[in-house]
Amino acid sequence: MKRMDKIILIGGGGHAKVLIDLIKTIEEYEIAGIVDPELETGSQVFTIPVLGSDDVLPDLIARGIKTFCIAVGSVRDNSKRRELYMMVKNLGLSIPSLIHPGAVVSTMETSISDGVQIMAGAIIQAGTVVGENTIINTGAVIEHDCIIGRNVHVCPGAVICGGSIIGDNAFIGAGSTIIQYLEIGRDAFVGAGALVHRNLSDGALTRRIHSG
Repeated sequence: MKRMDKIILIGGGGHAKVLIDLIKTIEEYEIAGIVDPELETGSQVFTIPVLGSDDVLPDLIARGIKTFCIAVGSVRDNSKRRELYMMVKNLGLSIPSLIHPGAVVSTMETSISDGVQIMAGAIIQAGTVVGENTIINTGAVIEHDCIIGRNVHVCPGAVICGGSIIGDNAFIGAGSTIIQYLEIGRDAFVGAGALVHRNLSDGALTRRIHSG
């Protein structure tokens, strides 16, 4: 049996549960625990122990644990994930990309950055670039030649058509569709089920089914 590096999850909510399943499925890391200030120390999430809040990180690092996972999801606002990611990176620690074996990720000129999480059933086509700390959630489709920025959340079932550009920190809601060759600005919010057929500026907010 190969020796697996230990990994710590930062966050213990619903998104963490999906990641626990993913990590156990790929069998590349041993989950050593969860850090979450909102959970009781000593409690468990799917048998994974809660070790405490962020103040236990120095002790974990001293024990030789160098690999971490940002297990906090987002509902519209991605700032918490971004802050946690930068905190861990600034400590010089590793945040690997995690790709469920049930996802389809093209190997043709596709780039997946550190901290990216690609969930079961997602499809990422050729020529796509996915920036750091981005979530491509369950069943989402990223078509060819897209550029997905940092700290983006592409929610379950969303479709981003070919050649589109999604700015940093954007939130693409569940079941939404971005028509081909569009640009979605930084910090933009696309609501669940929206059909976007025009460019969106930085910080734009759209909840309509037909955004125009």
